Amino acid sequence: MTSRIDGNQGSGLPAQIERTEAGKATERAQNQAKAAKADRVEVSLDAALMNSAAQAANDAPAVRADKVEAARKALANGSLGADAGKLAEALIDHMMDDKK
Repeated sequence: MTSRIDGNQGSGLPAQIERTEAGKATERAQNQAKAAKADRVEVSLDAALMNSAAQAANDAPAVRADKVEAARKALANGSLGADAGKLAEALIDHMMDDKK
């Protein structure tokens, strides 16, 4: 709504509002463009899997008490280490599998 006093053509308020709104729209567009250009990182599925495996390894105890106890019992009853040749073969096989 405009008013006319003594030959005045009005305040031009709607034009000022339009300029202000246009300035805000331009500023929003510039901010969105800056956000679109921001650095970002994408992690591959392999990296995510490796991260979860590393986390699981970190959460696991350093020494598995159940395995240690089973080995002690096997040593005590003679079922572990009775055949040195078989043990040597198993160790060599294990080491060769690790190198593949």
